[in-house]
Amino acid sequence: MYIILDKNLKRVATLDTTSDDDVFWGETIQSQLADDATSSDSITESGFASSTDPNANSKSWNDTLTGLTMLADSPAAQYLVVGNHIAVYDQFNDRWRVYRIYTVDENISTATGAHLVSVDAINLLIWRLGKTIPAKSENTECSLDQAIDWVISGTNITLVNNATSGLLTDFSISGTDTSQTVLQTILATYDCEADGYVTLDSSGLVSDIILELSDQRGQNTGQRITYGDNMLSIQRETVDTTLVTKLYVYGENDETIVSATGSNGEAFITDATANALYNSDANTWLEGTVTSSTITEPNALLALGLKTLRLYNHPRVNYTVDVTSDFDVQLGDTIKVIDLTMNPVLTLQARVIQRTTSESDPTQNKVVIGEFSTVTVVTPNFIQNLEQRFNDHVAQLFEDAKNNSTAASISLITPLGQSWANTDTSKRVIARLFIEGENVTSFLSASAFNWGYIQQDGTHNLSWESEHAKDGYEVTITPPFVGSLVVTIDDAYVKTESEMWINTGVNPDGAFKKLWETLDVANTDEFGNNHIGALQFSYQLSTGEILASYAYTGTKDASSISDCQFLKWDATGKLESSMIVQGGLHGASFGYDETNNVIYSQIQDLTTGDKYLCTFPFTAGAVISSTSSAVTKWCAMDSYVRPNVDLTNGLWLGSQTDGTVEVCNISDLKAGNYLPIIQFKLSDFGWNPVPSGVTNDGTYNTVQANSIAYPYAFFTAGDVNNKDDRLVLCVNLITQSVVFNYQMEPTQDVALAVPIDNGGHFEPEGIYPDLTNNQLIIGFNVSEYRDDAHTVMIGHSAIYSVPIGVRDDSQDLAVAYPAEDEGENDETETAVTVPDDSADDSDDASDDDDDFNIDTGEGYTEVIS
Repeated sequence: MYIILDKNLKRVATLDTTSDDDVFWGETIQSQLADDATSSDSITESGFASSTDPNANSKSWNDTLTGLTMLADSPAAQYLVVGNHIAVYDQFNDRWRVYRIYTVDENISTATGAHLVSVDAINLLIWRLGKTIPAKSENTECSLDQAIDWVISGTNITLVNNATSGLLTDFSISGTDTSQTVLQTILATYDCEADGYVTLDSSGLVSDIILELSDQRGQNTGQRITYGDNMLSIQRETVDTTLVTKLYVYGENDETIVSATGSNGEAFITDATANALYNSDANTWLEGTVTSSTITEPNALLALGLKTLRLYNHPRVNYTVDVTSDFDVQLGDTIKVIDLTMNPVLTLQARVIQRTTSESDPTQNKVVIGEFSTVTVVTPNFIQNLEQRFNDHVAQLFEDAKNNSTAASISLITPLGQSWANTDTSKRVIARLFIEGENVTSFLSASAFNWGYIQQDGTHNLSWESEHAKDGYEVTITPPFVGSLVVTIDDAYVKTESEMWINTGVNPDGAFKKLWETLDVANTDEFGNNHIGALQFSYQLSTGEILASYAYTGTKDASSISDCQFLKWDATGKLESSMIVQGGLHGASFGYDETNNVIYSQIQDLTTGDKYLCTFPFTAGAVISSTSSAVTKWCAMDSYVRPNVDLTNGLWLGSQTDGTVEVCNISDLKAGNYLPIIQFKLSDFGWNPVPSGVTNDGTYNTVQANSIAYPYAFFTAGDVNNKDDRLVLCVNLITQSVVFNYQMEPTQDVALAVPIDNGGHFEPEGIYPDLTNNQLIIGFNVSEYRDDAHTVMIGHSAIYSVPIGVRDDSQDLAVAYPAEDEGENDETETAVTVPDDSADDSDDASDDDDDFNIDTGEGYTEVIS
């Protein structure tokens, strides 16, 4: 529905698609935040000083209503005259926009002979600013507030400034440019976005014209446009008018970056990777120059150059998408577009920079998406997560291995030694495939592993080979084993997806499902403390209740060392009861046996400071320590660990501050023996754990929690200060390979009531798998507002269901892990450890037993003789 207003903004007619009297057609409302044309794509430093989006110099705000056509003899057509207005209600944002008619076209239809009238109109705010010229001025260290005040002075326009730009820059007004032209410069310089609308009084009359500024219009609601679903067509335009791989950087007075740290004494910087991708002549560079009008200091010039080169080291890409009439997206929204039929496959996350709608003909609806005329070279996190399941990188590794046999090597490991003792009855051998030093075992199905038993006479033991045809990457051999054990990899069974992945396609918007959260009420415990957030590790019980750990900060019944509190909550988020474990440490991870009400944790002696692995029951209102009768101490531990248990397989897992991870048999720990059977460091899988006592500046990973469901171990990372990436890692403990390493994104994966940019938290905490239901349960500490004005916020805790996908053949892999090799005599158990990148596990020199030696493997074959 459109409302026609006269020159005084008073209502004179209504246009409705259901009316037979005032039929209209042909109109489109086109709004944009940025141009998609190439004309503005020049190398410039505009907006680079403090801009959060280096592409801000392409911003160009516009809002028009064009092509509205009616029969000239329709009752309402008489009001379609220059100077009148058309009002449109934006239901999503609850505001009215008014468009001033500036063109009227009266003609006769050649098809019917009917007299027609067509009009074009522009947002009233833009029209008014286009008719105002602010006075000439030169302003130094000018703020956004000051700049915009000069623009709207004398226009009777009301400013609503929600933008947070703190940039102070020299800003000049020519005295000849219109306020609208100056506004466009302000939007680019201060990296903000505009909207123009009106407010109505109690009588429904226009009372005020509003210019609203914000850091970013729109939302990220997880909406997707998918070809074959709500996408009718798509056009992808790629241009490289300003593609640069070698950039000369100059300052205000021709200063250079020659003396800057890291410049290698050159006046230019280069991007060799981009040059290899986009320059057909490897002996040349694609050169360009940027000159700063204000910067003179060499290191600052280098920083500007690096930022500029990142913007221009790749072609620009824009997408125009025709969507179905029921797809409602707003200008500025962040959406995803997926078309698996395009080549290359289109999987894009970007903002809506232009939007076209039509009430009379919804088939005209379309959106243009891009990051202000540039889609960055770095793959958006959404795409990385989408592609984790179909890993092109791994596929290329296997292709390289086919073409170069020396690129691949098979590593064979025997967790409990390589020699036969007189009473040994079995030995396990694990095969892992490395290509160019990368462990790719997770992409092999069980059928890819072909184990062969070659007897001393050179013949195959076909009976043994038949029995072990489906063993996958782990095989068990029994004495007497005389001859050679051979394994080959059949690349016909290489999979395009890992054995498990985070399945973002389960929920319609791709977000994780919230299962539970704490309520902002008086959650007072037995010790007089109030709780709402900061939970460490949370289990959802069969009753819907939550059992969670908490680093105790109260004073009542507190010891002189680090204490832990265990809290039980009801299903609605209200606190029910708690207990204090003096010396219970941080509580980052723990295990829990709900059937027997047993907590598996760690405790420190209040007197000696010794640390022990231990168990104890959850007891409401209790205060316990290492000397309490309720505590069963296992073995002593030298360091703090994050403990967790897999009771089905009788295994315990713990991680230390430095990223060391160890797996033990629970039976050994109960007997007082700390004997790791698997051992590795998280740095082996690309993580960089933050050292103890160091504040994470984003260069480290703050490891939060871990759990075990053999053969898999799961880990979360992400600091409360929001500096580092929030990650969830899965490792196959048998093959010591990464199954997935997923980066969790605010808004996309977890909807935040308080955005990080507004000071909100997004801190992952405890994690445990529910493989029966194909999900991980992950806790988060986030923020929420406590008042409608959004001036006060508080941290609280929630747990989410994170869906996982499992490859069809995953259950074919051997997962049985015996507590110990049967008949083991006095042979020392050695931990399974991650090899170096060479993947050479040769142990020829260390083992004198000729019956069972591991030889160095080459190519796709490994032999044990």
